[in-house]
Amino acid sequence: MRSETKNELTKGEIKNILLKRYEKTHGGYGDRRLLVSQGDNCIFFELEGSPPKGYGIWTDENRRLFLYEAHGKLFKEFYLTKGISDL
Repeated sequence: MRSETKNELTKGEIKNILLKRYEKTHGGYGDRRLLVSQGDNCIFFELEGSPPKGYGIWTDENRRLFLYEAHGKLFKEFYLTKGISDL
């Protein structure tokens, strides 16, 4: 999988990418909250659900955002030159 390069993304854009993937792969629908938690050198994103319906991990050190399906399969990788704008 090749990394897609962008200047930046917002939390809303990350949420929409995760929601679209969940709808496509699991037939889910509706609006879910994006939960954000901060680690030492990374930020975790979870699409609300039990279990969560999608995940994201942002690493500031290498400026990469990895997005995963509900079952943990990596489906998208971004290289963000300016990072996540609304953190």
